[in-house]
This record gives sequence, C-alpha cells and structure tokens, in this order.
Amino acid sequence: MSPANPYEAAQPLEAAPVRVARARAAGPWGALAILFLAHFVVDSLVSFLSPLLPLLREKFQLSLGAAGVLISILSLSNALAQPVTAVVVDRWPRLPWLMVGIVGSSLLLTSIGWLPSYGLIAAALLLGGCLVGLCHPDMASRAGELSEARRGLALSVFVTGGRLGFSFGPLVAIGVAKLWGMEWLWLYTLLALGAAVAVHRGLPEPQSPPASGTQAGALRGLWSALREVRLPISILIGLTLCRAIVNVNLMGFLPTLYVERGMGLWSGGAASAVLLFFGGLGVMIGGVLADRFGKRNIIILGIALSIFSLIAFLASPPTLGILVLAAVGIGMYMPMGVGITLAQELLPRNRGFASSLTLGLAWGMASLSVLPISKAAESVGLLGAFWILPGFLLLAFFLAFFLPREKRPR
Repeated sequence: MSPANPYEAAQPLEAAPVRVARARAAGPWGALAILFLAHFVVDSLVSFLSPLLPLLREKFQLSLGAAGVLISILSLSNALAQPVTAVVVDRWPRLPWLMVGIVGSSLLLTSIGWLPSYGLIAAALLLGGCLVGLCHPDMASRAGELSEARRGLALSVFVTGGRLGFSFGPLVAIGVAKLWGMEWLWLYTLLALGAAVAVHRGLPEPQSPPASGTQAGALRGLWSALREVRLPISILIGLTLCRAIVNVNLMGFLPTLYVERGMGLWSGGAASAVLLFFGGLGVMIGGVLADRFGKRNIIILGIALSIFSLIAFLASPPTLGILVLAAVGIGMYMPMGVGITLAQELLPRNRGFASSLTLGLAWGMASLSVLPISKAAESVGLLGAFWILPGFLLLAFFLAFFLPREKRPR
C-alpha cells in the first residue's frame, strides 16, 4: 500500500536527512511551487526561438522554409527525446536528471543569440531540445506524485508554469534583443541556475518504481501495461496530436505572421504572450473543472471552444485578433493538464513515460507539420496556410467522444 503523501514514503536514514526534512517542511504545495518555477524556466527557454525568427531570418537571409526547419528541429528533439528519457527517469528517478536538463538547456538555447552560423544554431537547438526533453518526464512524474486526491489540480498547476513560461519568454527575448542585442540572452541562464538550486534543495527524493528485477523486466512490464490500455491511450495520443499540430504552428509562427501583416515584432510578441498567458489560465480552469465534471467532458469542451475561437481569429483583423487569441488560448490548453492526468491514470506505474506520450510523442509527430505548412505559406502566406488548422481541431473533437467515460466526481 502506497503512502497517502509521497513525503511520508520510507527512505534510508542516511539519504540526505537535512534535505528530506526541508522538503517535508515545505509540504506538497511548496514542492509544487518549485516545479512550477522549473517548468516556467524550461518552457520560456523553448519559446525564445519563435520571436527571434524575424531577426534570425534577416541576419542569415533565411526563407520561411529554412526558418521552419529550425522550429521543427527544436520541437522534434524536445518531443521525441521524451519517451526515451522517460524510461530512464522512471527506472532511475533519483539521479539529478532535472538539474542537468535545466542548466544544459539554458546554456544551449540562449546561445542562438550569439552563434555565428545557421548550422551552429541548428545544432544548439537539437541538443538543447533533447535536454528539455529530459526535464519534462521528471517534472511531470514528480507533480503526479504530490497529491493522489488532487492530482488533476496539481498537474494543471505544474502545466500552467510551462504555459506562463511560453507566454513571457517571447517578451523576455524581444526585450533583451531590443535593449542590448540577442547575444545577451545568456543572462537568462542565471535564472535557470537559481531554479536548479531550488530543485536540489527544495524537492524531496522522487519515489522509486516497484521493483521489477531487471531492466528487461521493467521494459516488459511497461509493454504489458501499454497493451492493456492500447485503445484509450491511442485515442488520447491521436487527439493530442491534432491539438499539438495547431499549437506548434501557432507558437512557432505567430510573431512572423504579425510581422508579415505589417504589425511589427512587438505586436507578434504580444500575440504570443496573450495566447500562452490565457493558455495557462485555460490549463488551470481545466484542472479545476475536471475534478468536478470529469476529464472527458472538459477535453470535449476545450476543443469545442478552440475550434470556434481559432476560426474567429483567422477571420479577424490583426489588432482584434490579439484579443481573440485569449479565447483561443483558454480553449486550446484547457485539455492539456487533464490529458496528462488521464495518461498517468492509465499507466500509474510509469507516470514519466505516460506524460511523455502526450507532452513528447504527440508533439514530436506534430512538429512534422511545420515544414509543409511553412512551404505552403511561401506561396499563399501564413494566414492562408493557417486555415487548415481548424480541420485538425475538428478531428480532435471527434476523437474525444471515444475516450473512456468516467464516474462523475462528487
């Protein structure tokens, strides 16, 4: 029988008693605040690329297709690394994966401001994305352990940290670039170091998974668990993939879209900030409502709202469109934390791997859509190419009705 609170889990007396005492004193919500900060920092680093694309295109004379390659490299390396790193994190959870990922990704992803060539930037994005992929399964697994009774809310708070990071990251990148130049982005690594110290000093040791004898035994256990839930997990991955296609392209090209429409870099950064700030609010709304009305119902509601609001955004003039993006963000991200919670409930002994299927695998496959959409945009413009995106949301809406029904929470 597992303890009600992970802080009460049995741990060797010789294993960092001061650290364990400090973590217990902080309580689960103190640990959640640290995970919120870590997720904020990691995802803000990922969001630096998008607002700087217009400057990088000018610096290296890049086409939209070449810029799209950079977005794909970062998204793919981040997303496709997660299922692999999740197996490692679930198997050896007490190694300092999260600290290595935070510090390493900050050094690499801020280097895009000063690296002298397109090829070096592509390499930095590849390695930095892999280290970001190392962080997410570790953070999501720890967040899922904090509260059995309120796991949906805890995971939604954790995910909100990432959405707010995505929201404020573009403003940080643009502010630094305008005031001092892109090469000074490395200053952000100081905040990343602070987050790594907070992780080391403030988080309890993660719980070890049930013993499986050998590495091969652990992998067989994971494969067996996946086979048992293959239908609902496939449906969940499918609808997450459809939502992620919309997310990846909006986050990657919103600043470029606004520059293309004559609104300037700050307007593009503001559009991204509005989308992702209200996306963070949507994650929180989804987590609170899911505990009351059920995860499946909230996923359906969020996707429905995102369909109507995205069409409204595409049909609006750019200034009004910034306001409409608030509704797009709420609808797009309302199902996000709920989907992670559902995946972890389907695979309770492999929480890091479960989160990697929605945060990693689906987003990695979605990144492949950036290249054809950016190529189409060279002919019809970004706005014209974006009219395909509501179709993916319609497919996600259809798939959501095949998710397993739940007993309504009381």
